[in-house]
Amino acid sequence: MIEDILAITKYFTLFFSSFYGYLKLSKNRFRLINLIDLFFAFFLSAGLYFATKHLRLLLPFGFLLLTCIYFLIRNRQLILNTVTLCVISCGIAIIIMTSAFIASIPLEFFIFNFIQNEIVKNALAMSILNILQFTFAFLVYRIKRFKSGISVQDNDGNIELLFIISILSIILMTLFYTDNIANSPFEIIILTLIFCGLGLIIWWKKYVTNRYHTQIYKRNEALYENRIEEYENERKNLLNQNTELSKIIHRDNKLIPAMVMAVKELINNSQENTELTGLLEQLEELSAEHREIIDSYQAKSDALPKTDIIAIDAVLHYILSKARQNGVQFSATVADGCMPALLSAIPDMTDLTTILCDLGENAIIATKKITEGKVLLSLEFYGSAPSIIFYDNGPLFDEKVIANMGKRRITTHKDDGGSGIGLMTLFEILNKYNASFCLNERQNGEFTKCIQITFDNLHTVEFLR
Repeated sequence: MIEDILAITKYFTLFFSSFYGYLKLSKNRFRLINLIDLFFAFFLSAGLYFATKHLRLLLPFGFLLLTCIYFLIRNRQLILNTVTLCVISCGIAIIIMTSAFIASIPLEFFIFNFIQNEIVKNALAMSILNILQFTFAFLVYRIKRFKSGISVQDNDGNIELLFIISILSIILMTLFYTDNIANSPFEIIILTLIFCGLGLIIWWKKYVTNRYHTQIYKRNEALYENRIEEYENERKNLLNQNTELSKIIHRDNKLIPAMVMAVKELINNSQENTELTGLLEQLEELSAEHREIIDSYQAKSDALPKTDIIAIDAVLHYILSKARQNGVQFSATVADGCMPALLSAIPDMTDLTTILCDLGENAIIATKKITEGKVLLSLEFYGSAPSIIFYDNGPLFDEKVIANMGKRRITTHKDDGGSGIGLMTLFEILNKYNASFCLNERQNGEFTKCIQITFDNLHTVEFLR
């Protein structure tokens, strides 16, 4: 009985280290509700002990599996991100346990040589080991590299290194609990394949994500080049128009005053004003020509709002260009003071342009096959938080898309080049900034639905159908 309690205590400390590590690595703040993790750590420790009591080879895998299941249910975040952080936190917990065991050897040597009672010896040794584990866990996560957590999205290459070290530590722990490696080749092979499979999944995710980011960078580069070319053409057109207007103004500055003087002189010297008809017609013709040129000049300038941010203006013109190519009407509105608040909430311009481009392209794809397709982008405040809202009059979302939105890649527009990775990336960005997502299909009027992204630090997901 005492041995069972000591073993459960040992596993409880291991679970505590992994739970605390996950909390720190995922950048979550400690709250009172996190105290419930202690209860589940004890519950899982007891379950792990009795489940692997006669097959200790499965203890490391059971430890990792229970940790992943608990946090998948507890947090309901993206599966791959949760599994990655769980593997790393479990690996660090195992390394902490090993370090604590090594550090406790001198004290345990003293205990086992001067204390005769077996129960007291084991209890003291386990207490020392657990205290050292708690201490090391707190110290490790005060290291600058771990103190502020890690982001699977903003991977700088350290994630893979931590993941590989963690997988290796779990495999070595499995070998440690193997009574006879020569008699357990099948079990060792299966466990190794499972851990290598996890590594392959993470690597594949990184490959797909990097490829998508590469496409984004290429698209942004083409977008900026096109916009620069458009700016250059606009500048040339403006110069030409200014030249034409200067000639007209120069001519009118001389001609119209002269004609006015002539009309006045005729009025003063003639009793009948019939001769004024021709001059008035000429004046009207000049006025009409002037108005025609002004109207032409105004028609050449687009109606998109100016944000005074080159990247955002370029994105708006990119979406406008895509909409015109597909016969879709696109318009945009920007609320006063919204852009500074939006840039403060999402300072990474790549993330912001990715949201705008992906949602804009999705809205155009949804509306290009209907008559008079319309898309509206509204940058406004929702309460006090900046918000990005895309309205369109396309068909409603498919049930399968909504059921898997943010969980796995799915698309109903493969023929139009859709892959589903855009929505996955969108939810990764939402997780990064704790932004809220709302799909509203209860629209009245010219639009059928809208997608609203609000940077309110609430991180809620809502579907209104």
